[in-house]
Amino acid sequence: MIKNKFSYIIILICLLVIYYSNSTEKPRKITKPKAIEKPKKVSRPKIIEKPKKVNKSKTIEKPRKINKPTIVEKIPKIYDLKIPKKGKAQELTTMKYARITPTKGSQKYGYYMSLRKKFIFASVKPSTLNKMYFVNGYLNGFVPYKVDNIWKILQYIQTRLKYQLDEVGYNHRKEVWQTSKESYIKLRGDCEDHAILLADWLIGLGYDARVVAGTVKQRGKKPAGHAWVVLFKDGKEYLLESTKKSKWNSIPYASTLPYYYPKYMFNRKQFWINTGSIFTTKYSGNNWKNSGKFIPYDQYYKDLDS
Repeated sequence: MIKNKFSYIIILICLLVIYYSNSTEKPRKITKPKAIEKPKKVSRPKIIEKPKKVNKSKTIEKPRKINKPTIVEKIPKIYDLKIPKKGKAQELTTMKYARITPTKGSQKYGYYMSLRKKFIFASVKPSTLNKMYFVNGYLNGFVPYKVDNIWKILQYIQTRLKYQLDEVGYNHRKEVWQTSKESYIKLRGDCEDHAILLADWLIGLGYDARVVAGTVKQRGKKPAGHAWVVLFKDGKEYLLESTKKSKWNSIPYASTLPYYYPKYMFNRKQFWINTGSIFTTKYSGNNWKNSGKFIPYDQYYKDLDS
């Protein structure tokens, strides 16, 4: 009995020891789960405000279609100043008109129109396009720029234009005439090309200038075909040698140059023939007959020459 009691006591003590030993252990630290980081605030893109509706009354109205105004100086598309003026010639004695006819044989180098083979009233020359035009048509109103004196024009032509024969520049063609703009662009040409540019430029600035065709006699040489410009200013006549490449010291009077033998002269709309001696040094008076008039077909040129 005693043994049994004693054994029960020992068991009880053991149980108490176990119980207290377990109850006195420090609780283990439990690692807290890592907190999930809050997402950073992302700055929202700025919302572009929609344009406010505007009242229709405040909107800009579309321009209404308006009839185009009539342009007085309307230039046709074909008009580019490099093409000579087309037109007809009028003989001022009978007031009859003449037009260019198809050329034959030697006429491809140019020809004259005359009244009963007496007075020439028009001259026709081939262009760079290999077509025939009246000589007045090559003065088609080209003015490169405005200048305050003649010297600047003479200096330009003297220093910029190169003298070149037609046969060299146009594949052995013996006679080719350029408009004033063609000579200005190409910067080359023979005597009539220089004279046409100079005369057209002067006419555009309000001067009375004319292209003169005839012959000139140089020292030791026979007279040869040539073209130059005569300028009428303040009652005096000046001869401008447009092919001159030396420095201009003064503009000579026509009366001081007797080796120029004029045959006819013209401007944009008139044609004069020398009915007197070819040795004359005067470019006005009874010896010069205003025999013809050039009438362009294009209204633009008519207004330009009026």
